[in-house]
Amino acid sequence: MSQKLIHIGVGGRGKWPINMVPNRDDFDTVGLVDIREDHLETAMGVTGLRESACFRTLDQALNKVACNAVVVATPPALHTEHCLMALRAGKHVLVEKPFTKSLADSKMLVDEAEKHGVTICVSQNAKYNSASVTMNRLIREEAYGKACFGMHIALSWRKKGVHHSGEDTHSYLWERGIHDFDTMRFRFADTPKRMWAHDFNPPWSPYMAGAGAHAWIEFEGGATCGYLCCFESHKKAGMSRIDVEGGTLELEGGKLTLKHRERDEAEEIPLDECPDSTTVIMNKWSDYLRKGIEPEFSGRNNLATVAMVEGCGVASEEGRVVDFKQYLEEG
Repeated sequence: MSQKLIHIGVGGRGKWPINMVPNRDDFDTVGLVDIREDHLETAMGVTGLRESACFRTLDQALNKVACNAVVVATPPALHTEHCLMALRAGKHVLVEKPFTKSLADSKMLVDEAEKHGVTICVSQNAKYNSASVTMNRLIREEAYGKACFGMHIALSWRKKGVHHSGEDTHSYLWERGIHDFDTMRFRFADTPKRMWAHDFNPPWSPYMAGAGAHAWIEFEGGATCGYLCCFESHKKAGMSRIDVEGGTLELEGGKLTLKHRERDEAEEIPLDECPDSTTVIMNKWSDYLRKGIEPEFSGRNNLATVAMVEGCGVASEEGRVVDFKQYLEEG
């Protein structure tokens, strides 16, 4: 039997699940919620739903349409409100990243889901690209030895201006760091132990604060990873690398290579074949709802990613190294 879905927020990041559901037999869209008529019209065209299945608020939809689950793709500041409403109505939830804008709210939603006998998941799909999946496997299997240290760099300039994090205190961390840290812990196949960060805002930045961030993460297994990212660099740059005992695994321009100091040329590593990242999200969410197989992106598991982002913000504000386990439990 298919899961009946209400989607709230059907434009922007809300488009991908709307577009995907018609091609699946395990999900069925039964309701659409948005405040913009153009978003609703486009979604009606994709789903085949009539105007009677379209609503301006989630409570209206929940009162009028029978469903099993709600897909939340509204602006991040509204995630807590919309997830809570769905959970208290006894519906499963899939919410776009970031889970919420605070660790306390995210923990509260996990508790609410358990209280009402439903599940909550966070659509953090970036880690499921083929390069990250390959790196995760190589690190877990120690194919080239144990991971020792790494670096992630992503510098860019947003010509179209700020996105949803423009007024945030730690804008890069909450908008992109939430993906980067989630992917980082997936690639290292490990749990953070300690973290430090310093975020900054170039004088020419249109962001209120924190358009860039330096960070350092130490993992339980002993590996460390540096981090330098910014929305407001004049020149683009990007790479991710992990040094292991047998060489340097480096991802740049979609190509994964292994370079050993005693070899002149780097060896290109074939990438694992895997489905599109959003397909992985839907497949694993379906398995969770039907079979109870909890995915890496369940609300409970995603608390670690939220704690990394918020904890690095605290490290930057207070100028100290933050104990990850303590912050996850007490933050």
